[in-house]
Parts: sequence; structure tokens; C-alpha cells
Amino acid sequence: MKYFFSREDAEVVRIEGEAPRTLYPCVEPRTTGTHHFSMGLQQVDPHSEIPLHSHDDAEEILFVFGGRATATVGDETAEIAPGSVVFIPPRTNHGFVNDHDEPLWITWTFSPQGFEGYIRGVAQGTVQLKTV
Repeated sequence: MKYFFSREDAEVVRIEGEAPRTLYPCVEPRTTGTHHFSMGLQQVDPHSEIPLHSHDDAEEILFVFGGRATATVGDETAEIAPGSVVFIPPRTNHGFVNDHDEPLWITWTFSPQGFEGYIRGVAQGTVQLKTV
């Protein structure tokens, strides 16, 4: 079992298209056997976004550790910067727009796990990205 993770050790899951970004699943069933949550890193390219979407059954927590963006969760919008924490309940529309010249760096944590499999499918083109 693995206990320590870095971006360099993680699988690289690249999503191209209109909203390019790179995800790095770290703590998940494949790496730790976790049953209750998954966690990873994500880089949102400059002048890109995470399109408005929701997750049916998962709670999500994001932590910003680099860059800036405009975040929308439900009917609220806020500017996020390093040190910001964002909580997203299930079935709540949310999205992030990085309109800056540097990448946005976040961690994502989902409970229950499963997001990591979904993003692999989106990157491989076998799963349609569910946007609002």
C-alpha cells in the first residue's frame, strides 16, 4: 500500500477540447484500496475552465493551492485563490473559470470515490462529460 504521493508519481489524465485540464488521481482504490473517498490534484490550463456540471451522489471538496479563478457553486459566485476551500454537495451545479495567464492548481476530494474512473472515461472518450 502506498502512503505518500506526489504529482510526479501519479497517473496523468489529460482532458483536451474546449476546456483543457490535467488531473492526477492520487488516493483511490487503485493506489490505496480506499472504499470511502478519492483525492487527487488538478491543473486547469490558463484561460480554460471546468465547465458547469454536477455529481449525482458525491460530495466534493476542492482546495486551491495555486493560481486564481472564478468559482460558481449553486447560485453563488466567488473569486478563489491559494488557500480557498470550496464545498460542493451532491446534485449542485458548479464550475470554475480560469481567465488568468497562469494555471489554476487544486486538490479534489470525493466521497464516495468513483470520480477517478469517470475522468478516465472522459479523457479516453468512452464517457460523455456531463455539463449543464
